[in-house]
Amino acid sequence: MYLRPGTVVWVAGVILTSLSTIVVGLRYFCRYFLMGTVGTTDHLMFAALIFTWGNTVINYYQDICSSRFRPSQFKKPEKRPAIEEAMGGVLITWYTYRITYLIALCLVKLSILFFYKSFASQRTFRRFIIGTITFISLYTLGATIGNLFQCRNPSDAWNVQAYFSQFNRSNGTKFQKPQHCSNPILLWVFSSAVNLATDVVILLLPIPTLLGLRVPMNKRLALVGIFSVGVMAIVASCVRMWVMALWSASPAAAAKFGSDLLLWGQVETNAGIISASIPFLRLIFRGRDRERERALEKEKAFSPPRRPTGATARPTGNSNRPLEIPSMAFFSDPDVGPNGSPVWKPFITVPESLNSSARDSAVLEAQQIHPHQTV
Repeated sequence: MYLRPGTVVWVAGVILTSLSTIVVGLRYFCRYFLMGTVGTTDHLMFAALIFTWGNTVINYYQDICSSRFRPSQFKKPEKRPAIEEAMGGVLITWYTYRITYLIALCLVKLSILFFYKSFASQRTFRRFIIGTITFISLYTLGATIGNLFQCRNPSDAWNVQAYFSQFNRSNGTKFQKPQHCSNPILLWVFSSAVNLATDVVILLLPIPTLLGLRVPMNKRLALVGIFSVGVMAIVASCVRMWVMALWSASPAAAAKFGSDLLLWGQVETNAGIISASIPFLRLIFRGRDRERERALEKEKAFSPPRRPTGATARPTGNSNRPLEIPSMAFFSDPDVGPNGSPVWKPFITVPESLNSSARDSAVLEAQQIHPHQTV
């Protein structure tokens, strides 16, 4: 099954942006329900997600319009009237895409920087963040104005006849070019270079602070690893800049590599959204760990401690008293004599029939007279 390059672009855009939507939704869940706070950094990322969906819709219409003609028809004047309407749609969507793409990237970067600002305690680090926020905001504003007013009359930017005039070198046909229009390729290449540079700066900004935290080294390295997920956005930005160099070589190259440029633009923007939101998803796993800890604490509170097999119970509390008890404590007061000595009661019962013996009666009388001596 063959898919046009333009179709691949918007299908990939739908998949990636849907994944970004899920990640941003989980981010809001963690921030609101687990942390109890939602800040500027979250709202900026949500706005970036909306613009990314807008870019995906634009990519879809770019594919619909570009499917009605072939680039080889640009060099044939007799076929141009039939494709003017479709070509006008392509130029308008490209004009809109250049602006929404810049705004989406700016919002992603501002979201990351405002998150850095929330935990920046060092004055130098905070100043670097504020300076980077100011630079990115002013640069995006300038680049947006430059794209909007590429021509003194903005509608000349999607003039179909002016676009076709680029392919008139092989024949003598001439079309009137719009006047007072600047070359947009220089601005686009410059924008790609600035995007790559700011991506690198944003990635490196928090690393000194993270390494300086007073936590175990393994936790510091784990935090650095989490924040380093932004390398995906830098790789995508590098590939897109390389495609931009190929795309800007000539009008024919622009028609050939246009789909690749749009595809890597989707990858770059969504990689930035996902990598900037992943650190917040760690709260989900921390919440599960806390629930397990609470369950274990409840189990320990309501169940007696288990004693290992063969172990003897240790006395607790007042049971630490010595096991030896004074022998006199066994006797109660009625059994103790005046001088404190125990009174021994007779514990041998003699039947009366034995008293009839004269021989034994004398012995028994002697025993009754001196009871203590008989024991």
